[in-house]
Formats: sequence, structure tokens, C-alpha cells
Amino acid sequence: MAKSNFFIRWFPAMLVISFILMILAVLAPSVSSRIVEQILQYISLGLIAHFILTAYRKEKSLVVPRRKFWLIALGSLVLSCIGSIFETLRFLQPDIPIPTVSSLILFSLSHYVFLYAIFYRIITKRTLGQHVLALVDATIIVVFIGLVAFHVLNELTNPGLQTVPFAIIVITNTSLGLFVFFYFVFIQEMHWVSRMALLLLFLSIFIRGIYEISSVYFPDFSMSHLTFLPILIRLAQSAAILWHIDHIEEGTARTTVIPRSWLPLLAVPLFIHYMVEQEGGKLDIFIILFLLIIRQILIARQHGLIVQQLHARNAQLASRIEHRKQQIQESEQQVIPLFLGHPDPMFRLDQSGTALYANLAAQRLFHLPDMTIEHIPRTMRHMLRTLETDAREYEDEQQRQYEIIDIPIHIASHSMGRFTILHDVTERKARQQRIEYHAYHDALTSIGNRRSLERDFTNRLHEMNYLALIDLDGFKQVNDMYGHEAGDYVLIEVAKRLEEYSNAPGSVYRLGGDEFAILLAADDELSLRRICKSFLQHLRRPYVYKGQSLLVSASIGVTARDQSDLETCLKQADLAMYRIKHRDKNDVALYRSDV
Repeated sequence: MAKSNFFIRWFPAMLVISFILMILAVLAPSVSSRIVEQILQYISLGLIAHFILTAYRKEKSLVVPRRKFWLIALGSLVLSCIGSIFETLRFLQPDIPIPTVSSLILFSLSHYVFLYAIFYRIITKRTLGQHVLALVDATIIVVFIGLVAFHVLNELTNPGLQTVPFAIIVITNTSLGLFVFFYFVFIQEMHWVSRMALLLLFLSIFIRGIYEISSVYFPDFSMSHLTFLPILIRLAQSAAILWHIDHIEEGTARTTVIPRSWLPLLAVPLFIHYMVEQEGGKLDIFIILFLLIIRQILIARQHGLIVQQLHARNAQLASRIEHRKQQIQESEQQVIPLFLGHPDPMFRLDQSGTALYANLAAQRLFHLPDMTIEHIPRTMRHMLRTLETDAREYEDEQQRQYEIIDIPIHIASHSMGRFTILHDVTERKARQQRIEYHAYHDALTSIGNRRSLERDFTNRLHEMNYLALIDLDGFKQVNDMYGHEAGDYVLIEVAKRLEEYSNAPGSVYRLGGDEFAILLAADDELSLRRICKSFLQHLRRPYVYKGQSLLVSASIGVTARDQSDLETCLKQADLAMYRIKHRDKNDVALYRSDV
């Protein structure tokens, strides 16, 4: 997402206009400073509300929006708005029963809520050590804010004691408002609480220094000098919000503008004051301040050296990464032609099974416009659903069959997806089916052969309880008189008639020559004989071949299957059949062990 320029567009104009009006109010006695302050206050509140709503809408375009920050900031703005309304009512009607400090309390709460919103926005996951450090630093912050709250309550309950001047509270809030503007300068991703604590400690030293200097050099300092401090706070908040609007983007990157070594400068006013005054009673504070400043400068210098080393390491790492990326790109340039030119349709899928790229064969098969898959057509969705089931075969709408071959992609032991190849096996399967068909079917009659009978004999044991063996009578004479073509015609017609009148499809087999076998299902011997007699009747019908009526009959031997194997059953049926052959032929005989 391209960064906007809200900060450059709005803040300089706001700053210039505000300072012009404030200077005009100070220099021109006819212009009331309070009126100017009130006008600027409401204008700034309206602009901040507009900025917050703009940022809230802009966050909606992110994949992972973080809109709670802006809702909390809006709550802070509401508190400030209520405080401004109280100030306006007291200004217009001085006798109205609204406590003087009510606006100050609301403004203070507004700043603290806004600070909480900022901290909420930048919080990320921490390690145990970082949590411990954050707890210590948070304690410092709580103590600091607690002291401020204590002095505020003390001012409310005992105004005569003047433990802390009313002005110091306003200065504290002003400083916290300015801190809002500079927070992103000092807060880094790893140690945000620590840096905030450090900033607040130096901020308290800065406030104390301002108070000491003002009490000594500006004894006439009064609340009238602080009229425009709320405007400065609004400007600081506006700057922070505008900077945020310009940096609404995916990720949590931070931009460091000012180094932390500048923090000790906040202690300079108090340090100079003690050095100039040379008050013996405050020599210890002077020494502590001096050591604190020196320590912070050394820490900042050490930190700078570490950062320089880190930048050098990062530069080396970036160089290695760039070199590695070049190597990977060169490898890709070598692999891409292999991928695109592979004769089988091939896809590149990610870990979730989403298709990313397709080679030329896949583009032709699924009518894809380019190697990169941006839109998945309907036919391809069916293929992807098949892949989700971990199937090893796929059949398209044209009934072409493909074998699915997956090639996993692993980089440093991590799965990065896979290549999927669709190998066309339509012809191979058709050949296999033809081979299997001829292996189990008679080439002349297209019914089952002996191998098919061996397969079905066991599989259909409970379904078919009899085996019949059929041998044609008079077939040799037809062959001798009319030739083998006529004999083949008779065999084909016999197979058709047996198939047509059998009580189960696929139960007729040709064993060779003019010998056939049938698996039969019958409830008893009487129904068995009735079925076999029906076969004899149909087989005796003339076979018309080239205008000639050819006559053949059949002898049938039948045996019960029981638990005997195929060879035993065939021998038993053969014995029964030859009893008919040696007698009258054209009859049925049931095998009996006692005959």
C-alpha cells in the first residue's frame, strides 16, 4: 500500500495558523487570549476527530486491520471535548457550579487514555525476560503517574498548602502531550516499556527543572502564561495521529527519527540551574544528575556501536540473501522450461492445495490463459476436488483417465507444496481391458472361456449350485459337410442361445471345440431337469446358414457342486454326459456316485 502524505498536507498549516493566532492574542490587547484559545481548541478537536475517522476507514483496507487503537483514541477525544465544554461554560458564566479542576482531570484522563491506545497498538509477543523487564519499567511508570495523581488530589483537598503548584500539573500534562508526538522516535519493537520508562524519568527531571527555573527567574509566573498549553497538546496529538495515518500498512515496522542519546538533553535545564546556583544542600542531586547524564550518554554510545555492528551484519546477511536469491532465480530459469515443456499436464500447488502455476499441457487441457493461475475454471475445480480426496486417479469430462503423480517440494525440511502431474493412462487402461477381456473370453463366441470358469467357480459358489457340461451331437458332420465357417456359425449361435436362456448372465463358458459348460442355480433335481430340457429344445432348432438348415443336438451331463473343486466337478459332469452319448443322445443325465 502506498504511503499517503497527510502529515505534510495538514500539520505545517495547523502549526503556522495556531502560532499566528496565539502570537496575535499575546501581542494585541484587544484580542482575548481565552477566546482565541477556545476557538483553536474546538477547531483542533474537530480536526482530530476527522483524522481519527479517516484513519479508521483506511484501516479497513488492510488484511489484518487494527482499528481498536482509533476507537480508544476517539474515546480520549470525547473526554477532551467534555473538558473543553466545561471550560467554555465557566468562561461564559463564571458563576456556574463546575469545579475548576474538572477540566484538568478530564484533560489528564484524555492524555492517559491516548497513551494507553498507543501502547496497545505497539504491543507484540514478548519473551519471559522481556516481560520481567517490562514489569519493572511499568512499576516506574505507575509510580510516576501515581505521584502526579497524589499531587493533584493534594491540590484539590488542601489548596492552601500548595505542596505542588497548580502550574506543575499543567506542565506535566503538556509534557505528556508532547511525549505523544515523540513516542515513535524512542519506542522500538523489542523494549517499548523500558524506553517509555526512561523517557518519563527524564521527562520528570525536565519538569522539575522548568519548575525550579521558573520559580527563581520568573517569580511572577501564573496560570495566564499557560493559556495556550492545551493547544500545544492538541498539536502534538494531531501530529501523532497524522503520522499514524501516513504509516497505516501491513506489518509493524517502525521508523527511528531521533536517537535516544538526545534524552539526557531533557535534564539540561535542571543541571544548569544547580550548576549556576551551586546550592550546597543540593550538591548530591547535582552529582546524581551529572552521573546519570554521563551514564546515559555512554549507554547511548554503546548502543550506537551495537547498532553499527548490527547494521554491518545485516548488510552482510542482505548481501548473502541477494546472492542466494540470484542463484535461486538462475535455477528457476533452468527449471521453468522443463516445467513448461513437460508433455503431461503439471501443476504447482502450495501447502494448502491451491494451484499456483500450470505448464503448457495443463493450460491446453483446462483452457488456462497463462502459466500463473489467477482464475480457476469449472473443469479444473473438479480436478482440484479430486486431489483433495487423495485419489490416485482422475477422469475428466471426456472420460479420459489420468494417473495422479505427486512430487513433494521440501526446502530445509519444510514442506513448500508439491508438483502434481496428470499422466494420461486412457490408452494403457484400454489395452489392459482388452488383454483382460481376451484372457477371460472365447475369441470366437465372446462368452467366457475355461479361465473365466475357473475364476467364477469359486466366486459364485453360493449363487450357482450345479455345473452342466454340454457336448454337441452331429457337429462333426456339419463341419465335414459344410466347412469350418458353417461350424463356427453354429458354435456362435449355440453360445447365443445358451446365454439367452440361462438363468444367470455370464454363466455360459466354451471349454473348447463343441464343448460348453454352464453354472446353474436350481432348487431341486426336478427344476434342474426342466432347465436342461429347455436348453435341449432350443439347441435342436435349425441353424440357417446361407440358406441351408443345419441340425445339431446336445448331450448334457450335470453334477452338484457341493464342496468339490472344479476339476472334480468337470470329471463328474463328463461321466454323466458320456452316459447319454453312449445311449440315445439329446438328453440330460445327473451324476450319481453309485452309478
